Amino acid sequence: MTAKNSKNERIKRAYFHHLRHAGGKSEQTIRQTGRSIARFEACTAQKDLKSFDQRQAVYFKDALAKTDLAAATIHSTLNDLRRFFGWLALQPGYKRAVRLTDIDYLSLSEKDTRAATAPAEKSFPTLQMVEKAIAAMPSETAIEKRDRAMLAFTAITGIRDGALISLKLKHFDEARRLVLQNPREVNTKFSKRIDTFLFPLHDAFEAIFFEWVSYLRNEELFGDHDPLFPKTAMGQDADQCFMADGLSREQWANATPVRKIFKDAFRHVGLPEFTPHLFRKMIVSEMYQRGLSVAECKAWSQNLGHEGAMTTLTSYGKIGLEEQGRLVRAASTIDDKNNKPLTAQDLENILRQRGF
Repeated sequence: MTAKNSKNERIKRAYFHHLRHAGGKSEQTIRQTGRSIARFEACTAQKDLKSFDQRQAVYFKDALAKTDLAAATIHSTLNDLRRFFGWLALQPGYKRAVRLTDIDYLSLSEKDTRAATAPAEKSFPTLQMVEKAIAAMPSETAIEKRDRAMLAFTAITGIRDGALISLKLKHFDEARRLVLQNPREVNTKFSKRIDTFLFPLHDAFEAIFFEWVSYLRNEELFGDHDPLFPKTAMGQDADQCFMADGLSREQWANATPVRKIFKDAFRHVGLPEFTPHLFRKMIVSEMYQRGLSVAECKAWSQNLGHEGAMTTLTSYGKIGLEEQGRLVRAASTIDDKNNKPLTAQDLENILRQRGF
């Protein structure tokens, strides 16, 4: 393995400092940028970054194309590098070495860019699938109660898993059925304040969650500043091996264990391993199916933490393939009553009735 270049390491640290404090980037974004730069350095055998030129750029692109990386990953890697070298070209000692015209070679063709940025069609759970998974979950122990409540709560809030693991009991206003996601205390996306009322999707899900809150307060004697979904406490069995031992009063360090709980719940009933984030798509799908008014759609959008309803419609609200086909076919059917083809106005009325 080629040793790291100390000069490169110093300038990279300066760049990460810039991203963190001047760019306001998250640690996750900085780590991703570091991985992108590391791929480039590995390809160039840790050469001094001052040696960057168009030949290195083209060579690196060709090398990426031969890997098994996804097109979207290749696209984001090159974007990270263009930003990095663009910053580097302005730094003392690098201004004359790194030319802006060479950075342009870190670009994909228009065709490859379209392929890399095309939205992928991701499956998501239906309300019935979530109901089936939750119904099959045991609820005898404290850990089992917590796991079942997490799925039920996510289904009626669409909360992101980062926020889910940072919630405390005080963040739920039981009387108003309101989750207060204050970014000073809750890990929300882009540190936005999000006030989320429980979606009226399933009465049983609400009941499971309310029972959980009551259990925490009355049985576990949790207070307002204790986590709403605490991590598992670890103990030792008779053989001095680690084992789950009820609930701790600490929050998870990250959402990885939570995602596993969700995946296991769906796998247990023979369904795909859906993650918490896909519950948001399920909620938007329900919004479509219920034929909500414009004002109601806007309220549901805000409830998910979207600043504009278009985010909900474009990022989460794509019509499913089967529903798309059904609506397309409906436009060519005959009105049996009047024995005439449906007009554009008829189709518009159908879409409006179905909430589209």
